[in-house]
Amino acid sequence: MHRTLVLPAYNEEEALPLLLRRASELGVVDDVLVIDDGSADRTAEVAQRPWGLPVRVVRHGRNRGLGAAMRTALGVVASGALDDDDVVITMDADNTHDPAIIPELCAAIGQADVVVASRFCPGGREFGLAWHRRLFSHGASLLLRWLRPVPGIRDYSCGYRAYRVGALRRMLAERGGPEGVVTTEGFACMAEILLRLHRSGARCAEVPLHLHYERKPGKSKMHIVRTIRGYLDILRAIPGTR
Repeated sequence: MHRTLVLPAYNEEEALPLLLRRASELGVVDDVLVIDDGSADRTAEVAQRPWGLPVRVVRHGRNRGLGAAMRTALGVVASGALDDDDVVITMDADNTHDPAIIPELCAAIGQADVVVASRFCPGGREFGLAWHRRLFSHGASLLLRWLRPVPGIRDYSCGYRAYRVGALRRMLAERGGPEGVVTTEGFACMAEILLRLHRSGARCAEVPLHLHYERKPGKSKMHIVRTIRGYLDILRAIPGTR
């Protein structure tokens, strides 16, 4: 089983080396794909330093948002040399996600097609998150679980996941490519990908995540109002199954 780590990154020159060094030291992935989404800093430069594992960088000429970065990543997966039983792991590039649980995510792929590192399943926790961000995350999770339930899933928005490549390719084929899968540009795209995978027949599961937001350098790049609009667009675009 080949393991590829995908890191959408925007202005992460400070956090990215910490994450790449830890992933290399743990030996939990075989290679890394960094999607540099129009960074104004040295994100692309630091990603291409020697880290002890192969790192490929794909650059956007301007900042286009997390949705565009995920479309680029899905396009690389669909056209690449990975086998259907290989695994793609996505993770935030801001050092808030610990690569140490990648083996647990990949082990769970044996019984599922997508495995979410979840703050909300038993054993999951959040550290260093402001109260309003915590309230928003939990509220969005409850709303999505009520309106668009996915068996086995509590955390719809976390970007730390493992995907079976075959499940991604099946969804991409059904939707006509990445543009048909990810239609929103912001952080709500992670919920959209999950819901479209579920509708394509993917089996979904979770493992506990300890989110360490206190390790994040700088401010959050998520705009709450824009993300709420993205969730509403997704709810309109993806019918429920009730």
